[in-house]
Amino acid sequence: MPSTIHIDLNATDTQLVGYIPKSIIDYYSIECAGLEVYMPPGVLKHLKKRGHWDDFVTYHTVIPDMIANPDYAGQNPKELNTVELYKVVNDHVILPIKLNEKNGLFLSSFFILDNGPNKIQRRLRTGRIYSFSFFG
Repeated sequence: MPSTIHIDLNATDTQLVGYIPKSIIDYYSIECAGLEVYMPPGVLKHLKKRGHWDDFVTYHTVIPDMIANPDYAGQNPKELNTVELYKVVNDHVILPIKLNEKNGLFLSSFFILDNGPNKIQRRLRTGRIYSFSFFG
């Protein structure tokens, strides 16, 4: 794994944005060829359209670390073959990662969770997410 991953805010090609911990992939039984997480250029357009661009720009340099060392991880019960990673920095950031069977794992969005502390606590109580230490 390269020590430094640079996320290009103007990328026109799919780019590597991090490596997800194997323990999370194993726990959710996601069958993928590797631990690499990519971001297609369409995600950049999505972030701009959905109003998440400024937040993404603020945190883009630490996204590889957020993926490798989340504070919490879980799965949207409506979307199998997905993982939601949560990182608490100045904000409560969520990084949804999906599996495309042809292209592998990819970052599908990036946003700050509104009312983050309360939502994190509720999702912990319901078992939707777990502390990263849970995954061993």
